[in-house]
Amino acid sequence: MTRMVAPPQPQVYVQDSIRAGLVQYASRKVTAALEHAPRPVLFVRLNLSRASSRGLRRPYSVAVHADVSGVDIHVSAVADTFTEAVDLAQRRLSARLSRADRWR
Repeated sequence: MTRMVAPPQPQVYVQDSIRAGLVQYASRKVTAALEHAPRPVLFVRLNLSRASSRGLRRPYSVAVHADVSGVDIHVSAVADTFTEAVDLAQRRLSARLSRADRWR
């Protein structure tokens, strides 16, 4: 019988001011994607930032770094809004995990 273990909670690093509710949103979305990892997730780091320059076109940035049983996974996204950046990063993470059959 195979027993799936829930991924660990991400270590979240926030640059600039991002509301606590949005940080929780990002953490939930990343954790949801990692629940479908083909192997145990050993570590997750989530970097969230907002550029301080007001003139930037896509000021919100999300980066995910995960260790999935020794395989490093890195995805990132930038967007006009924070939720767009999180959703894009989640889609990229899910796509990367779906190609797991190509791993070592």
